[in-house]
Amino acid sequence: MSKLISWLGGWVRLVTDHAWLTLICISLVTGIAALISIDRFKIDSELKNLIHQDAPWRKDFDDYQSKFPQLVDPVIVVISGESYIAVEDATIAIESEMRSRSDRFMSIYSALSGGFFRDHALLYLARNELFEITDRLAEAQPVLTAVAEDPSLRGVLHLVESGIENGGVERSALDMIIDRLSASAGRLLSGEDARIAWGDEFFQQEGRWYRLIVAQAQRNFDEPLPNAQVMATLREIVGDLAPDGVTVGITGEVALAHEEIEAAITGVALAGWIAVALLLVILVVGVRSLQIIIATFLMLAIGIVWTSAYAMLAVGEYNTLSLVFLVMFFGLGVDFALHFSLRYQEAVNLHEGDRRQALVASTESVGGAILLCTLTTAIGFLGFWPTDYKGLADLGVISAGGMLVAAFLTFTFLPTFYAVSGRIRPHVVDLPSAEQTVGWLIRHRIGVVAVVAAFAGAAVMLAWQAKFDFSVLALKDPDAPSMRTLRELQAEQITNDYSLNVVTSSVPAGTVPHSTEAGALQARVLEDAERLRNLDTVATVTTPWNYLPTEQNDKLEILQELEQLLYSALVPTRRAQPPGGDENRRSILSLADRLVGGDEKIRQFEDRLRSVAELDDQGIGRWQVTVLEELVDELEWLKRAIYVEKVSFGDLPEGLRERVMSADGSYLTVVVPSRDVSEVEALREFIESVRKATPTATGRPVIEWGVGEIVINAFTEALIIALTGIVIVLFLTFRRIRDVVLILVPLVLAALLTLAFSVALGMSLNMANILVLPLIFGLGVDNGIHMVDRFNRAGNVSHLMHSSTPRAVMLSTLTTVGTFSALALSPHQGTASIGELLTIAVMILFALTVFLLPVLLSFSQRSIEESMGSA
Repeated sequence: MSKLISWLGGWVRLVTDHAWLTLICISLVTGIAALISIDRFKIDSELKNLIHQDAPWRKDFDDYQSKFPQLVDPVIVVISGESYIAVEDATIAIESEMRSRSDRFMSIYSALSGGFFRDHALLYLARNELFEITDRLAEAQPVLTAVAEDPSLRGVLHLVESGIENGGVERSALDMIIDRLSASAGRLLSGEDARIAWGDEFFQQEGRWYRLIVAQAQRNFDEPLPNAQVMATLREIVGDLAPDGVTVGITGEVALAHEEIEAAITGVALAGWIAVALLLVILVVGVRSLQIIIATFLMLAIGIVWTSAYAMLAVGEYNTLSLVFLVMFFGLGVDFALHFSLRYQEAVNLHEGDRRQALVASTESVGGAILLCTLTTAIGFLGFWPTDYKGLADLGVISAGGMLVAAFLTFTFLPTFYAVSGRIRPHVVDLPSAEQTVGWLIRHRIGVVAVVAAFAGAAVMLAWQAKFDFSVLALKDPDAPSMRTLRELQAEQITNDYSLNVVTSSVPAGTVPHSTEAGALQARVLEDAERLRNLDTVATVTTPWNYLPTEQNDKLEILQELEQLLYSALVPTRRAQPPGGDENRRSILSLADRLVGGDEKIRQFEDRLRSVAELDDQGIGRWQVTVLEELVDELEWLKRAIYVEKVSFGDLPEGLRERVMSADGSYLTVVVPSRDVSEVEALREFIESVRKATPTATGRPVIEWGVGEIVINAFTEALIIALTGIVIVLFLTFRRIRDVVLILVPLVLAALLTLAFSVALGMSLNMANILVLPLIFGLGVDNGIHMVDRFNRAGNVSHLMHSSTPRAVMLSTLTTVGTFSALALSPHQGTASIGELLTIAVMILFALTVFLLPVLLSFSQRSIEESMGSA
C-alpha cells in the first residue's frame, strides 16, 4: 500500500506540474464522452432482458407464446361509458383508425370486429336480460312499427301526438320519446350534436359498458424509448376520436413498460436536480469554501458524463435500475471529493508547505483510504455481476466503473483545479458536540455496547419478518394512466395482462388433432375449468366454448316469440312517401299545439319545437336525420339480431378463434383473479393455487413469480460475494482482524436495523430496493475505512474527532442522504423505494460510524483517559 500511495503522490505532482495541459485533456475526453453518451443512449425495460430465465415456468410461457404470439406483450385500449351506443361507436372508430396505421399496429382484435357479436347480441344475453329487453321492445312496438312504416320526422312526431291524444303508446315509452326528442331539439338549437342514441334504450345495465381493443405494437427497439411512437400515435387517435361521456384508457405491457421508462427518466431527472440543490446547500453551510464547492460540482459533472459514456460502451444500454446510478453518483462521488478537499484544506491550515506540497501531503494522507474505498465499493457493486439478475448486474458494472472514474478524477482533476485556482482559504470546523457525545458514550461504553446488543437482537426478530414483493407492478407509478386502467379492469374482473393462461394440448406441434382427439381435449379443458372455478382466488374462467351463447335453444324460442310480437315492425305492410320540409314543419307545429298547457318539461319541449319550426328546410332536414338515422339503423339491426341461428364454435369470428385455438389445435383457457393482484400476497396465492390445479398455467404473473425466486437467489449470491470480497481486501490492507471487525460491525448492524425499519414502516423489499442490502456493505464500508485509518494515524479518539475525517463523514453522509432522499420523490416506485431504504440505511450508518465506532475503537486503548487523549 505504501508504494501505491507513493506512486499516487508522484501522479499528483505530475498533474499539478502540468495543470493546464491536464485540464485541457480532461475537457477533450469529457466532450468525446458526452457525444458517446448522447448518441448511444438507450433504455431497456423488458423483464425478460433484465433477468436470465431458464426454468420449467419459463418453458411453459415460451410454449404459450409460440402458440399464441398475438396475445403476448399487447397494447390494450379500454373504452368505457354509460352509453352503450357511444361506447360502441367510439370503439369502432378507434379500431378503424388503428387498422389504418399498419406501421404502428398489427393483429388488432375487438369483439365488434365484423359485427358478429353485435348481430348476435340478443343470443348472448342471459335469459333474464333477454326477457327484460323483450319487455322493453314490446313497449316500443308501436314506435318501431311507426318508424318502419314512415321512417321520417313526420312519422315519429305523429306517433307522439297520437300517443298523447289516444294513449296508443305505453306511457313510459312515450315519456322516454318526449325526453329524447326535447333534448335533441335543444342540442340542435345550440349547434351541438343532436343525434339520439336509441340503442341505449334496448341495452341497459347498472354501471359502465366496457369494450376492449387488443393489438400488437410495431415497436422500434433502435430508439431509446421503443414504445414512444406507438404510444404517441395511440394517444393522438384517442384524443381525436374519444367523444364526451366516453373514457378511453390504454394499458397492456406496451403502455405499462413505456410509462415505467417515462417515470424512471422523470424521476432520475427530478432527483438529480433536487440532489444538486441539496448538495449546494450542504456544501455552502458545511464547507464554506467557494473553491471546494466549484471543484466538487465540476468533478461530479465530469464524472457523470464519463460514467455515462462508459456505461454505453461497456453495457450498451441502461435499464430502469441501472439508470439510478446517474443520481447515486452524486452521493458517491462527493464522498471522495470532500475527503480529499477537506484534507487539503486541513493541510493548508497546518501550513504543510505550498499548494503543491499540501496537495501531495493530502494525497498521501487520504489517498490510501480513498483507493481502498474505491476497491471495496466496486466489489460491493460487482457482487451483482455474476448473478442471473442482469438488471442489477448491469448496475454493478456501471457503478464499479463509476467508482473508478470518481477515484481517477479525485486524484487528477481536483489537484489540477486547486493548483490553478489559487490558495484555498483556511477554515476548520470541529465537531465539539459530537466529541462531547462520543466522550460520554466512551465513559459508559459497557452499557452502550449492551444497549446496542439488545437493539441488534430486536432488529433480528423484526428483520426476520421482512417480505419480498416480486410483482413488477410494485415498481410502477400507481398513478400512471396505464396502471389506473389496469386496476379498473381488475376491479371489473375483465381479462388483462395479469390473468393466467392455461394451454391444453396433447398433440405434436404443427399437427391438427383428429376429431376423437379433439373431443378428448375438449373434455380435459372443461374438466380443468371446473376445477379452477372452485378456487376462492379465481373470479372467472373462460374456455374457448364460453364464447358460445348459453341456453341457445331456449333463447331461440324467446326470439321466435319476439319475432311474432314485432312482426309489424320487422315486415311493415305499408311504406309512406318521404315528407318535404313544409310537411315536417306542419308536423312539428301540430305537436307543439298539442302540448299547450302541459307541465314545465312539456312547455320546454313545446318552446323548442316552435323554435325548430322557424328553421329553414335544411335545418329541419338535419334534425330529421339526427332523430331517425340511428333509429332506422337499430331497426335494421333488430331484424338481424332476431333472425339468428344456433351458433357453433366454427361460426365464431376467425379473429377470435385464432385467439383461443392455435394452429396445432391447442386450446387456451383464461383465468381471472378474484382479488386485486397489485397486492403481492393476493398475486402469490392466485398463482400458486391455479398452478396447483393446472401446473402449466402461465402468463406475466407466473414469470414475475418465478423471477422473484431468481432475484432472491441473486441477492443472496451478491451479498456473499460482496461481503467476502470486502473482508479479504480489508484484511490484506489493515492486516489486523481487529480493524476488519471494527469496520464490519457497523455494517452488519446497519443491515439488520434497515431491515427492521422496513418491517416497522410496512415497506416490502422488491426487485429494485433489494440491492440496498449489498450496497450497505459496499457504500458503508467507506466511512468505516476512513475512521479506522485516521484513528490508526491519530492515536486516540480525541485526535480523530478533531481531524477533518468526522467532518468529511458528516458532510458526505448529508449529501448522500440528500441524493437518496431525492430519489424517494421519483414517480417510479422502484426508484423511490431504493431512495427511501437507502436514506434510512445511510442515516443509520452515519450514527453507527460517528458515535458507535469510536466507542468500539476506544476498547483498543488501555484506558478511557488514553482513548480521549487525557492520559
